[in-house]
Amino acid sequence: MSVFTRALVIVLAVALMGTSRVRGAENAAAERLLATAKAKETHAQELRAAAADAQQKAADDELEAGAEERDARILAARALNVLKADANKQRAFHMRHEAQKIWREAHRRAIEARNAEQRAAQETRNAEELTKAAAQVKDQPTIADNLEKDAKEQTAEAQRDAQAASEAKSAAQILEQRAASGWAAAEKLDPETHGQLAPTSAKAPVAEKRQVK
Repeated sequence: MSVFTRALVIVLAVALMGTSRVRGAENAAAERLLATAKAKETHAQELRAAAADAQQKAADDELEAGAEERDARILAARALNVLKADANKQRAFHMRHEAQKIWREAHRRAIEARNAEQRAAQETRNAEELTKAAAQVKDQPTIADNLEKDAKEQTAEAQRDAQAASEAKSAAQILEQRAASGWAAAEKLDPETHGQLAPTSAKAPVAEKRQVK
């Protein structure tokens, strides 16, 4: 083998070794990214499972609360019957019940508004991150297009949720005012019975919004 041939072989061998090292580093980086992706997907599944459990427990608690309210209403009605309630007391009984129903609906709408605002904020952030990622993988046009499509869908969802939040918040405020007015009128009609009943919760139990990820 000539000196030139040997030199050429050495150059090619070195080049192949360099390519192999680069490819090995790229493979290792890809494996780390996939491992992180797997961990995040697993965590997402765990969070969704916990959320499903919480939703079902919340539904059960709502049903139990309704049963307790039913019993409280029946007991109050029996008490008023024993007291031979006059027309004002009977009317106040009805007005308190109506105010409580309106308050429950107001609370539901306030929570609905909070959740829609939270979704809109997260969806906006999702769209930003997906758009950024699409630009980073533009050498893979099919993948980039898929990410951009997801980003547009998230933007559209954010707009819908923001609108829904605004509508629900306005409805909650109107309902709260109606409930407070009815409750105050019932107290004026029958202050004696009113003072012996449990105070109502005028403010909705709305949780603080989380910081989006």
